[in-house]
Amino acid sequence: MSQGESWQEKAARQEGILLGLLSATGYALFTLLPDSHSLMVAWPWVLLWQATVGVPLLWFLQVLAYQRRVQPLGNGFDGVVLLLLLALGISGTLSAFPNQARWYGWALLGGIAVLYPLGAWLRTPDRRWQIVHFQGYLTALVILVSLSLWLGTTIATAVFDTPQGLTPHLNGDTLELRNWAPFGHQNYVAGYLLLGLPLVGLLAIEAEASEPWWRSRPFWIAVLLLGLVTLYTTFSRGGGLGLLAMVIPLGIGWIRYCRRQRRSWWGFLALVGLGVVALANDRLRRSLAALFQGGPGSELTYRWITSIVGWRMGAAHPLRGNGLGSVPLWYQHYRPSWAGGEAEWIYQLHSTPVQLWAELGIGGIAALALGVGLLVYWASRYRRWWPNLEEREQRLAIALYLALWGYGVLSLTDFQLDNVGIGGLLLIELTLLTTLIRSGQGQIPPKRLRTRWALSLVAAGLGITVAMAAWLTPIHRAWSSSSEGFLALLTRPPDWNQFTEKLFHAQELAPWEPYYPLQLGWNYGQRAIMTDEAAAQRSLLRTAIVEFEKGIALSPHLEFGYSNLAWLYWRSGNFAAAIPAFVKAAQLVPAKRGNFLGLGLALIGADQPQLATEALTLEVLRHPIFITSPAWRGAPLAPFYQPVLKAVTERYRQLEQAIPSDRPAGHYVRQVSTLLHWWQGELPSAADPLAVWLRPLANPGGTTLKAPATLEVFLKAWDAPNNRRDLLASIWSGSPEQLEQLVRSMTGQPTPLDWLRSAAPAVAITYTRAGFGVNSRHIDGPQPTDFFIAIDNLPMVTLFAPLWPDNYFLPELDQALAGDRQRLFAAVHQIKAETNTSPQGHRGLGN
Repeated sequence: MSQGESWQEKAARQEGILLGLLSATGYALFTLLPDSHSLMVAWPWVLLWQATVGVPLLWFLQVLAYQRRVQPLGNGFDGVVLLLLLALGISGTLSAFPNQARWYGWALLGGIAVLYPLGAWLRTPDRRWQIVHFQGYLTALVILVSLSLWLGTTIATAVFDTPQGLTPHLNGDTLELRNWAPFGHQNYVAGYLLLGLPLVGLLAIEAEASEPWWRSRPFWIAVLLLGLVTLYTTFSRGGGLGLLAMVIPLGIGWIRYCRRQRRSWWGFLALVGLGVVALANDRLRRSLAALFQGGPGSELTYRWITSIVGWRMGAAHPLRGNGLGSVPLWYQHYRPSWAGGEAEWIYQLHSTPVQLWAELGIGGIAALALGVGLLVYWASRYRRWWPNLEEREQRLAIALYLALWGYGVLSLTDFQLDNVGIGGLLLIELTLLTTLIRSGQGQIPPKRLRTRWALSLVAAGLGITVAMAAWLTPIHRAWSSSSEGFLALLTRPPDWNQFTEKLFHAQELAPWEPYYPLQLGWNYGQRAIMTDEAAAQRSLLRTAIVEFEKGIALSPHLEFGYSNLAWLYWRSGNFAAAIPAFVKAAQLVPAKRGNFLGLGLALIGADQPQLATEALTLEVLRHPIFITSPAWRGAPLAPFYQPVLKAVTERYRQLEQAIPSDRPAGHYVRQVSTLLHWWQGELPSAADPLAVWLRPLANPGGTTLKAPATLEVFLKAWDAPNNRRDLLASIWSGSPEQLEQLVRSMTGQPTPLDWLRSAAPAVAITYTRAGFGVNSRHIDGPQPTDFFIAIDNLPMVTLFAPLWPDNYFLPELDQALAGDRQRLFAAVHQIKAETNTSPQGHRGLGN
């Protein structure tokens, strides 16, 4: 009997230290690993982060098995957990993409599970202080790694690439110069520091004179100052805003408690320093200025669009949400048509409340609101628990609230809970705070469960864990197989057979994953385009089309799949199939270059010249530089050149009247309209800003206007055929072969304008789908390029590119063109419907 009691006593003290240390190791690894957030979706790191979030579940079950009880968070915070679990279960069950919901739901379960065994372990002040020290040293390592990688890679590269004689300039507007290390993005670095630096400040306050140097006050102050420097180097608007938000409670505290004390001016200087660091961020200042002026401004356009998408996603399924991991799969379906080229495709909505609303619906928002409400409630009721804590724990509670407040402000502008490092630190701080609130009220642990009940719960938990592991195993096998296949493409020569074998195997193992068929479709299509042998090309095209169709079935709201499938249909001569694919691509991203062109070409092939003209007109209306393309000189576009040019010119005349001139789109429309008239031989007045360019090009010897430097050199080259090559070389940044093309094509041309319209060489421009891997949550494979190849006028896109205004984001123009697009889509659908009901059918638009 005594032996049994002895075993029970020992079991009751089991806290799962080993599993807890493994959880901490995984957290530290993905905190310090360079580019960790990207590597989370690459093999084999994906397996490691899945294990990292899985270990806490085993830790939870071990503590439950031995102690026969679970230490609740208490004081209402367990209600937040229950709401999250309920929302997770509902959204995951009813999601249109249940496999993605299960994949990310597993990670959320791991995060929730760590709260309880960690909270039980933190029952004493000494243990709480141990974890504060652990986190302080980890934050110090993050700062050291961050500055070392940023200076040693980003800044050193920028300095070496700076032309001799020029001073390197640290410009926060340049994405490549912002401090990304170690998480992979500047906003993640800023988010982690907002959570970590208040604990570092606490350690500096609590350090004693007798401490060794690595625990001394000067050490922690140095870490804090370097942390602020690191935060500044991120140039993160959200980070600056969060830091600025921290100044408010610190300032209130200084006014109420510290200003009458000795050395209070140190606190005042610290507050001023924090404010200066925050407002030194030029990107933040511009964003705040735009808000104070009553509009989002260009600095906030991206997040305005993503917020609209998130609202629409949640509003479509408010009770259940769309499921975790669904944002990149639904995003383009809900993206506003006026968004132009901004925020074309993303995997997260850059706002935590918006993300929760979109993916978990009202349950996610309710959990967030309850959690924030409870934190505010217990802060306002601090007299019930805060005075009962030790003095250093009182300061710890203040530091935790400060960290959560600053990060909470940042979370309005970004979503970072899928980052292991940030999510882990947030969980640590929430667990610490709930433990302090519980300890301050003297709340005791709950009674132990009966052994049978405890073991039944453990068995159920283990069963779920084993079932989840069984479900995850083929997914990781598929990831491993695909990684081997993509590596085979990097060998010299590429091992095509190995690639196809591994990718098809991955597709069999994870048939719900759209990434594999889309990569297969693109790689087969690319190989078909590069193959000269007709039979092999047809076979490759057939396989590419089949794989793209599989990918679209799995991800039916992605423009990439439809547009590239449509070009493959067009290449194979299947115009009837290409037309609806181009229509769907154009509906998803109306401003994407090439989609209306492809639709026009398919309609030409289907013998629909009137609709083809309308489609080509829409292409030029949104991308007017295409009207200068040499592609219009030959088949099949040559017969459509004049009708399209006439229609575009007339539509721009109407747009000039419809869009006010003081709007960006109004200025754009008037500039393009001037260029269109000049292209047709109508010279602008001398007062027109474009006259300095356009009049000399049309009549080199008949103008007295001062030409820009590039144009002046070009005109000299035009007038000096024998010295033309050398003069053009001084302003040419392209290849020598392209320069030779330019020089040869100028021979015998009467004016530069005549040359541009009839003899200027073409250039083929291929568009890469940057971010395809990141947004697909797989980065092992290559970045695809579009099968659409833009044929542009070489001098127009190089020497004379300043003539053409930026058309990246023009919401008023896209709104004005929305009616034109819808009329074309309706006409295409009408003709297809008539064809389907016609006994004889119609050429090219059959079933």
